[in-house]
Amino acid sequence: MNRFLKFTVRTVVCALLTLAPMIAFAQAPPVYEMPFPAPLEAYGLGWYLGGDLGPSFLQNFQSSRFGFPGGFTARTGFRFDLEPGYNFLTAPALTLGGEFETGILYNYLSSVTENGFSGSLHGDYYQVPILANLVVHFHTDSIVLPYVGVGGGGDYSEARIHSPGFFGYENTNDRIDPAVQGMAGVRFRINPVTDVGLGYKFLAAFPSGGHYIGNHSILANFVVHF
Repeated sequence: MNRFLKFTVRTVVCALLTLAPMIAFAQAPPVYEMPFPAPLEAYGLGWYLGGDLGPSFLQNFQSSRFGFPGGFTARTGFRFDLEPGYNFLTAPALTLGGEFETGILYNYLSSVTENGFSGSLHGDYYQVPILANLVVHFHTDSIVLPYVGVGGGGDYSEARIHSPGFFGYENTNDRIDPAVQGMAGVRFRINPVTDVGLGYKFLAAFPSGGHYIGNHSILANFVVHF
């Protein structure tokens, strides 16, 4: 009986010693190691094409472009942009890209004040920005991509004013002025090559005469990566 008891005890001890490492390994949390950094393409390096569309809010402005000191008031218009660009620098926290931007902005001039007196003049105001932008996208380990950007270049504008009536006159003036732009917004990665989002842009043109012309836009945007 003592021999059987000793044999049983030895068998149980041997079994426990054999299973102990397996139990410890099973209870240890798994460790995942990446043998090399993630490919840079995962952060969006390369060419892309962006676009924006939304309402345009032109600030009231002063200008002498028609030969008299005038004040201009505009209604809400629209803005459409296209931005081909290239993401050329990346880090775990952000991606930096450069882009060329152009498009069209339109606002109806509902009131033109001539020499301080409000008359019946009204018209149209077109803008075509010609800008180089730098844009930073921030990585959030999710589909959300906040971004900010700045730009500079020129702003081509054409203003047309006319008076009502059969014998009314029309006057047109166009010019190119220096311009700067700031932007911010958020985009969402809906698949590996397409982002959609919502953003804000402020475009400021600087005609001679000391008065800048500011335009605010709230824009739905998209980006296609190549």
